[in-house]
Amino acid sequence: MKKGLLLVSLLILLTGCGEDTTNDVSNDIPEQKTMHCEVSTRDVVNGYETASDYTIYYTDDYVDKVETVETVTSESEEFLDTMEEYVNTTYEATNSAYGGYTYEVTREDGKVVSNVTIDYDKMNLEQYATDQPSLAQYIEDGKFLVDGIIEIYETAGATCEKN
Repeated sequence: MKKGLLLVSLLILLTGCGEDTTNDVSNDIPEQKTMHCEVSTRDVVNGYETASDYTIYYTDDYVDKVETVETVTSESEEFLDTMEEYVNTTYEATNSAYGGYTYEVTREDGKVVSNVTIDYDKMNLEQYATDQPSLAQYIEDGKFLVDGIIEIYETAGATCEKN
């Protein structure tokens, strides 16, 4: 269960990698693109599954925001209680410390589902890098690097693809 919580923790903090383009008629405004990543895990010993779906919105080499849908499925109501509390507490604390998070956590039919948006333009990335020194290498000029977030997701087992 600790391994599952660690994976969920990492994914929560960085909530994903395909490429879609949103065209802008102005030549002065950089083009925003999207990428898509997804990852799923199954822990037969502890009896749960996770699935995370990420959409990364970025401009040039920098992440603007990430929208995530994370689902934890289990037959154990006790496990789901623990996960629901953990996810809510983690998002609340992270948003309080750094800003930029909006989220909703719901529960039904043996699942805890979190819908999360991290707006990196509203997040205190300087403080985040100080508190998470292993992630500082992915922050440049006060912005999160696209290549960095892709590396983090793929290291966690995500499959990323360009549309």
